[in-house]
Amino acid sequence: MKKKTVLPGDFLSTEEEFEPGHNAFLDEGDIVSDAIGEPVEDGQRKTVSVQAQKPLVVVRRDDIVLGKVETVRDSSVTLSIMPEPVEKGKKVLTHGRASLPIRMVSRDYVEKLSDMFRIGDWIRAKVAKVEPAGIDLRTDEPGLGVIRAYCTKCRQPLQLFGSQLKCLSCGRTEERKISDDYSLK
Repeated sequence: MKKKTVLPGDFLSTEEEFEPGHNAFLDEGDIVSDAIGEPVEDGQRKTVSVQAQKPLVVVRRDDIVLGKVETVRDSSVTLSIMPEPVEKGKKVLTHGRASLPIRMVSRDYVEKLSDMFRIGDWIRAKVAKVEPAGIDLRTDEPGLGVIRAYCTKCRQPLQLFGSQLKCLSCGRTEERKISDDYSLK
């Protein structure tokens, strides 16, 4: 087998030739990679494995993720996300994109998403669904919401005083859908 990089789902061998080893699995008679890395054949044991470059962290339903707000529209917020907490020794290969629909923001009526989230805010959210079309998040449960926000005027971090966010640089006060563990109190 030539030394090359394989991706999850790439063909490695057939079950007639080898058995699946580490980071490989059997799929209808074919041995397929489940990691990004270099394929490794063991002629004595008759196995084929993948030497992973970086372990892959998979986002699943009900996982808690951190996300940075990229866009705020009337009906949804788009975030770049990463799983939380990232286990020691594992790295997130890429930042995925996810959507937070307005109906999953709060159990209370939400008139404008721009009152709840702003571009650049960091959010703790729960994965509501994972489908090929995308990932939907929710913040309508206790403990979820903005964990760090920035002033829309001067971009300095906002401090939490009671239930109000205030910029210590310019004095501006702002609203957000704040998490129980907002980072700057």
